[in-house]
Amino acid sequence: MKFNLFGNMAKFAAWAVLTVAMSFVVSGCSESSSEVYIVIPDDSGDLSSSVASSSSLVKYSSSLETSSSSSFENVAASSSSVGFSSFAKSSSSVEKVFFSVTWREDCLAKINEYRATENLEPLTLAPEEKQACTDKQAGDDLAENKAHGHFQACGEWAQNTGPNFSTSWRKTATEATDAFLKMMWEDEKALVTSGERDPDKKEDYSYIGHYLNMKGNYKTVACGIALSEDGKKGWLNINFF
Repeated sequence: MKFNLFGNMAKFAAWAVLTVAMSFVVSGCSESSSEVYIVIPDDSGDLSSSVASSSSLVKYSSSLETSSSSSFENVAASSSSVGFSSFAKSSSSVEKVFFSVTWREDCLAKINEYRATENLEPLTLAPEEKQACTDKQAGDDLAENKAHGHFQACGEWAQNTGPNFSTSWRKTATEATDAFLKMMWEDEKALVTSGERDPDKKEDYSYIGHYLNMKGNYKTVACGIALSEDGKKGWLNINFF
């Protein structure tokens, strides 16, 4: 999983967290690994030069045990009408059940709801082309079974992902996204507020990176979900710009 990245929040007011990946199994207790790639801005605080240098990328890995009561419940689907990749196109019956017209707005609203608890400025939805790109990106990652396999393909600075989830667990795109975002924010923030994990420690990024991305200094967000052809397995990407 390459090109996931965070900036150093304590040292830079506009630091960039550029992605974290965690894989979760739907039922029972399971263990999954997560990897985080971060980029540390240069002394000027400019990320552009750091991104260009592979030496600025640092990788951290960890394992995280989750249970069905608190883990990311795996869910997804896809619809050609909203720009999903050809791989992600599933039966129209699944699409009609899974997606609502407002599911992206629901995703945005939930992110902003969490951000408001820390008096952070609300994000807005990225332009339609970014949404369509994120749909396709999610489908491509699903096809290759590779989290963050196409990171930055849509020009995003940060990405949260929910790979390989089962649509039998959550029944709608909004329900699925809410489940992921709840754990990304609430569970990971709890690790910070308890003092168990420290945003200033690189080795802790893999445990709290989703939360750091969601509270990052970004302006827009794109939410993309893709389904396998049989509609049973899906992939969620949330891109921050």
